[in-house]
Amino acid sequence: MTIFLVLFGVLLILLFIGVPVGFAMIGASICVLALNRGFEMVPYEMVAQRTLYGVNSFTLLAIPAFLLIGRLMNESGISERVFNIARTAVGHLRGGLGHVNVLSSFIFAGMSGSAVADAGGLGPVQIKAMERDGYDRGFSAAVTASSATIGPIIPPSIPAVIYGALANVSIAAVFLGSIIPGILMGVMMMALVAFISHRRGYPVAARASISDFGRALVAGFLPVLTPLIIICGILSGIFTPTEASAVAVVYCALIAALVYRTLTFASFWRICRETAVDTAALLVIIAGSALYAWVLARYQVTSQIVDFLSANIESVVVILIVLNLFILLIGCFIDSVPALFLLTPIVVPLIQTYGIDPIHFGVVMILNLMIGLITPPVGTVLFTVQKVADIRFGVLIREILPFYIPLFGTLILITFIPWLVTFVPSVLLR
Repeated sequence: MTIFLVLFGVLLILLFIGVPVGFAMIGASICVLALNRGFEMVPYEMVAQRTLYGVNSFTLLAIPAFLLIGRLMNESGISERVFNIARTAVGHLRGGLGHVNVLSSFIFAGMSGSAVADAGGLGPVQIKAMERDGYDRGFSAAVTASSATIGPIIPPSIPAVIYGALANVSIAAVFLGSIIPGILMGVMMMALVAFISHRRGYPVAARASISDFGRALVAGFLPVLTPLIIICGILSGIFTPTEASAVAVVYCALIAALVYRTLTFASFWRICRETAVDTAALLVIIAGSALYAWVLARYQVTSQIVDFLSANIESVVVILIVLNLFILLIGCFIDSVPALFLLTPIVVPLIQTYGIDPIHFGVVMILNLMIGLITPPVGTVLFTVQKVADIRFGVLIREILPFYIPLFGTLILITFIPWLVTFVPSVLLR
């Protein structure tokens, strides 16, 4: 019990005083080792080995690749092409540009795999177009922020890669298991947009002609192929998810540089430099979480948690409710990627004792953490959209409240109806 309190207590204290997550995990782990051995006897060579071991993974190479894809898409003007496809497809419905916002986020999700990339790349285009057509800025920002959470659900997905690597499950299965939940999120958000737009009397645009839709589709067709290349390549066995991410990077760079000619060598070099900085920050978290997970296993902390819960909770339904509430709480205070590294080594052994499919619960956990991205006080997407829209934080929170309904609705459905997640992988990965 003492080890448990030190391991989690020190971590929370370090996070509270502003220590970066990766270093906070390393610090908490060293404190536990010192508690048992004394600081002078801490095996610092083993600490170094375990942190290095955490980043020595071929699978995790997909993370910088997907980060690079997102930046390439934003830099090359692909965001506007995606938006135009969505506009000509659904712009004529009640609350048309709200639907366009959701649909374009859905399409862009299959390219970047990141909620922040979606909000930062499509956000300015979406909010400016909606405001120009008579929509309130607060509503436009709320739709943009909530639809950005689809990004890490629809494959490819950076959180799915991380979860698959940490839980030792098929990344392709997590990708495929996310498809139906992503569609549910999009459909339920569009229904809410239609309801609010009808209540507020937002404008209805003229229906785009078939020729307009054709021109928009031709202009944005090549980028839209990106997720198909990734998924089809993985399912056919031509390449692994990591290799697929590298192929997608080359493909996106080629169409941006040679077809659209919006990517110069100078901009490409800048994008690579920015991606390297983002990747380095993630690698520190990965290294710290590897040491933290080793300490959890070394002192059987995970086993103690599993034994305690299994002794007091017998119902699978109850444990799912408890875990959902716990992960939602963590997601409100810790960003999604660090939270995955922190929670996965603890949660996966627990759900397996209850017979819960780790693929199913992986998608549930990722959606939980995506809701955290638009939940105060540490909502990364909230602050990104607030900056893009240039509105008061209170206004954004008030407008985004109704959009928790489709998100929590989807979460409840996939939590208690597992086949919504497991059906597609079971069919395509036989």
